[in-house]
This record gives sequence, C-alpha cells and structure tokens, in this order.
Amino acid sequence: MVNLQKRVEGWPHVRGRYLSSSEERPASLQPFEGTHRAAEEVSKKRLVIKPPTAEREYLAAACGSRLSSICLTTGEVASTWTANGETGETSGKEKLADTGEDADGPPAKKQKTAASSATGAPNIIKLTSSSDGRHAVAVTDDKNVRVFEVHDDGKLVELTQRAMPKRPCAIQVLPDNSTILCGDKFGDVYGLPLLPELQPEAQERATIESPAMTPSNETKASFKPSATTQTVHTKRNLKSLESQMKQKNLTPKTKQPLAFEHKLLLGHVSMLTDLTYASCHVDGKERGYIITADRDEHIRLSRAPPQSHIIEGYCLGHTQFVSKILAIPSTNLLVSGGGDEWIGVWDWPSSTLRWKVESFGDSFRQAQGDSLAPPIAVSGIWLVPADLDGNVEGVVIVACEKMSVLAYCPVSELRDCAPGRQPRWSFERFDHTILEVVATGSMVVVSFDARAQDQQRLKAYELRITRDEQNVHSVTSRAAKHTQALLDKANGTTSETVSDKALDDMFYGIAKLCKRPRDEAAVEEAEEEAADAAD
Repeated sequence: MVNLQKRVEGWPHVRGRYLSSSEERPASLQPFEGTHRAAEEVSKKRLVIKPPTAEREYLAAACGSRLSSICLTTGEVASTWTANGETGETSGKEKLADTGEDADGPPAKKQKTAASSATGAPNIIKLTSSSDGRHAVAVTDDKNVRVFEVHDDGKLVELTQRAMPKRPCAIQVLPDNSTILCGDKFGDVYGLPLLPELQPEAQERATIESPAMTPSNETKASFKPSATTQTVHTKRNLKSLESQMKQKNLTPKTKQPLAFEHKLLLGHVSMLTDLTYASCHVDGKERGYIITADRDEHIRLSRAPPQSHIIEGYCLGHTQFVSKILAIPSTNLLVSGGGDEWIGVWDWPSSTLRWKVESFGDSFRQAQGDSLAPPIAVSGIWLVPADLDGNVEGVVIVACEKMSVLAYCPVSELRDCAPGRQPRWSFERFDHTILEVVATGSMVVVSFDARAQDQQRLKAYELRITRDEQNVHSVTSRAAKHTQALLDKANGTTSETVSDKALDDMFYGIAKLCKRPRDEAAVEEAEEEAADAAD
C-alpha cells in the first residue's frame, strides 16, 4: 500500500484516508478534549472519510494507480477507481488540463514515474480529504490533482482533474472545505478551489480556437538550432544536432496560462518538502498560518490567505533537509524531522526550538538491530490516539525511510516535559518497513512494504500508554483482532506485478534530498555549538 487515510468523528485525520461512519466505538475510549477544531488544521496527509450522512466508516487506500474504499464494518471493498478510468466510476469527471504543450510541437519529455509502466496509468503519490468527509483529493505522478466525491455507500467518483505546472509534493484541504493548498517541488504553494470552474477566458479560448479557424497560409516560426557542425565536435553532440536538423517545423515550447482558477500564495527558493496549516490566537483573534519546510533546512511561517505574502518567521536549527512537519492540535507545538540525527519540537508561534531530541537516529538503529545502518531520513510524522487509563491521549508517531521501527511519544510528554530533561520516546520494531500510518477511531492501521503474496500489507493495532512508578510514560501496541479480520479481505486482493526496483523508486527517495555528507554537517554543527558555548 502506498497511501492510507482515515477520519473519525472527534479525531484528527491521520495519514492515509479514512472514510468514517457511525460505527460503534468502545464506551471507555472517548476523544480527548480540544481535538475537534484542531483536527481540521492537521488534515494534511491523513485520510479517512465519512460523509455527514453516511452510516459506515471507510478506509481509503491507494495502491499504485488504484484507489479503493474499504468498509470498516464489513471489510468489503466498496469502490475501486483507477487512473486509467477502466472502472467506469469517473462519470461526471471534468478534465481541466494544463495546455502548456503545443499540439504541433515536439513530443513531450517522457515523465519519469515509478511503476506506472505496468499498466500505463499514473501512480497515486499523495492522498488527503476535506474535514467534512465529503471529498477526497489525490495527486498522481503525472502532476494531476484529482478531486473525488465520496458517496454514502463509499463509492468514489472523480469530479475534477487539474494538471499542475510542477509535480505536487504536499497537499492539504483547508478547514473551510473549499480551498486546496498544493505545494510543488519547485518551491511554490498554490491555492486551488476544491471544486473549480473553468475560467471564462480559458473556456472561450478552448471552444473558439481550432485548426479550422487558423489561417492556412499562417505558419509557425520554425526553431533553428544555434549550434552548427562548426561548433560541435564530439560524436554524441553531432548525432544530437543531426537529429534536431531533421525535424521539420520544430517549434519551441510555449507556456499557456492554466485553464482553471488558481493563485500563487508563496514560494521557496529551494525544493518544498512538506506543508501544514495551523492557527493560533493573536490579539484576541484566531489567525491562520501556512507552515512550510524545504530542502535547505528551513521551516517557514507564513500567514494564511489572503495575507500569505507576509512571512512571520522561521524555525531555524536543522542542518539537513526537513522532510516532515506536524502541528499538534490544541497546542503551539510543531514536530519536525528530516536528515538530521535528531527530532525538533518547536513552539512555532515564537519560532523557538523547545526540545531537541538528541540521539534519535541512534535509538532508531538500536531498535532496528543494525548499528551500522545509514543515517536516518524521516518519512512520516503522525498524530494518533492511544488508550491511557480508559481515556484517549494523543501520541506522536515517527517513521524513518527503509526502517521497520516506529517511535512513539505522548503529546502530554512533549507538552509537559520539565526543562533540563529530554521527552521520553518508545521504540517498537515490526516485521516489515513502515510506509504509512492512519488512525481509525481508537486504533491505528499501518501500511507495510510487504511484497510477498501471502504477507499482510495492512495491519491494525491498538496503542496503550502505561506509566511506571516514577510516572514515566511508555507506549506499546497490540493487534486489533476484529479490525484485522476485516482488513484481511483487502490484504487478499491481488495487485499489479511490479519489479522491486520500480517499487523502491516509488516508496523511497527521501534520503536523496541530502545535498552534502552527513558527517560534514555534524562537524559544522559541533563547531557552531562550541562557538556559542565560548560566547
């Protein structure tokens, strides 16, 4: 499984997507206070869906180019959609494509995808939903943002498809349930309406302009290579020049405006890696913020639209790329991780590093049982529920790329940890590499990189927080047998035959964000700390 998401009433959406219902929940487990409003602020990469009038909950799971909704009451697959439209469940789809390529121009550059060559359909790489559970949003590796309507019976119907200029790498639906935040690898963040309409100018251009209306005697200016046989000497370059000169009516690429409503909100000068929406009270009023992370070690705080051009500050301290961030509801805490050997816990309104969880990488490698494993690359940070003496407490979970270990820390531990000591984290090893985590009521569903046919790709667990005599918390998991029996039906479904290399390319790539050797960054950080101590 590539992506999961679920949303449960009274609990934040957690990665993947959950399509929720009025399914029974143990009376002893109730959502902790203060999550309802904040849940909408953290809907980023998590997916569980329940339309307001639905009676059942559904887990949305993406596998390659296929998106399925799984009923968590019966375990049946309620709906399956594929990006090539073979299921016929895309009625009502309105394609809003980028017209940036000239139809008479040279063939477009081949898009590098992960495993899409198996069926020719693009893979789903991101998945989220609106907080009201009515719509799911998916990103495919052909740069399209796709919006789905979620029916009460769990059926997913594609409504719109919009091709972005650059491949999106982070996406979230704002609490207003009408705006999509879409960040791309070029560093830009766009605001898109959840349900768009064609711009009048673009619609008129699409219907009026046609080859028949273009004067037949009007020819496009041909492109002439600037290089000649006198300036090119190597055999390889001469061959390329010869190929270019053979092409007739070669025209340069021209960019046309996108044919759908959009607004550029902010931009980074580096590759954007993650974004989230959060809010806090300023001068007695609630103000929204867009928090973004990039490859150049920055975490930036910008105001939410319509003032997104205002930068409030930066959370600085990382010496490697920042790949994942999580704003914890009902607090001012932000958890960040990436290529550093530590995890940061910030008071984000003041841009202050509250906790620097040292030796996090060493603890991960120790739990993995491989002290020689490469430096960590954080692949996911999630907020999920856990049982604490019959009540529900929030727990932050961290996963690292190509590792089968999860790190847990209760929100109360991060919030109330006394100065001078480090928050206590628990580490647990599983049988396979972790890909995604999503909350389902009082449980979590974990997606594993389990490639053998008889292995379970989805497993359900219940998390429990215990305290020792010194009131120190630890988190453990146990199998949720009832939910697991339902998920086994989905585990039994067959998938496309894809090579291991293609799966590796699709699942793993965060460590490649590193631009300089880790030891070099560590030496520089040590020198800066020594200089600060001397001052």
